[in-house]
Amino acid sequence: MSGCRVSPVKRVSIFCRDLDKSLALYRDILGMKIIEEKTVQGPFMGKLVNLPSCTMRIVFLSADETVDAGLVGLFHVTEPELPVAQNPPPGQLHWGQGSFVFATDQGDAIYADLVAHGYRFLTPPTPYTKPTDDAYMKAGVYTEMIFYDPDGLMCSILGYKPLPS
Repeated sequence: MSGCRVSPVKRVSIFCRDLDKSLALYRDILGMKIIEEKTVQGPFMGKLVNLPSCTMRIVFLSADETVDAGLVGLFHVTEPELPVAQNPPPGQLHWGQGSFVFATDQGDAIYADLVAHGYRFLTPPTPYTKPTDDAYMKAGVYTEMIFYDPDGLMCSILGYKPLPS
């Protein structure tokens, strides 16, 4: 790890109010594949999330066959009942918010599906031109949209096309 004390992001964990609605987004619209699905229960699981005991349905998804990094974990605690997080109102950035960023070459189709299913957007698909390469992003035309998942978390879809020659 050459001085870094952690690996690349292994998994993003989302505690979902409605796991089936979240699957409708991450699996059905974004096309991620389920790599594991299970239900766990008992005090050992509760201890991991600071509950005396719990029953939890868990689904792990991946954009490809990779299971070492970049997973989305959907977690639904069925008992006990959990309070609902108070997300900032949609439509404006707030300090402390995060966004999951997914790259795609199918931005137009994803946008159409999101609109058809009534998802809310912070930003519709917005193109911007980056004229020069740098260490992280190469020159090209990027198109980015930011929308809210069923639990109010921001997701960003990023497309890229090289600059015309």
